[in-house]
Amino acid sequence: MGQLDGRVAFITGIARGQGRSHALTLAREGADIIGLDLCTKPSSTPYPGSSAEDLETTVALVEETGRKIVAEQADVRDLAQVQAVFDRGIAYFGRVDIVLPNAGICAGGLTWEISPEDWQEM
Repeated sequence: MGQLDGRVAFITGIARGQGRSHALTLAREGADIIGLDLCTKPSSTPYPGSSAEDLETTVALVEETGRKIVAEQADVRDLAQVQAVFDRGIAYFGRVDIVLPNAGICAGGLTWEISPEDWQEM
């Protein structure tokens, strides 16, 4: 029995890194997961973005814990996309108990050197 048995967590940025870690930790503690990730490389970042394969891996890892997951590609900066994933998760699980906003990118560089477009993307 986990500390979160029967709970449902909504997590952004779950394809890899901290988001995946959060999803797996909560799933191991008994929570089902609703999640999203951009799954593309933002133009402003000097490092690769997450991929659809990364998201599929997170889904498989959560399912290996015995928990269920609703996960889709979506841009956290687009409210309609976030709402659509959230609503599909609510339709499937019936509730959300935990919200863990974990999405972010870093364009790198000094703020005054970052273009307005890159700043907006970030």
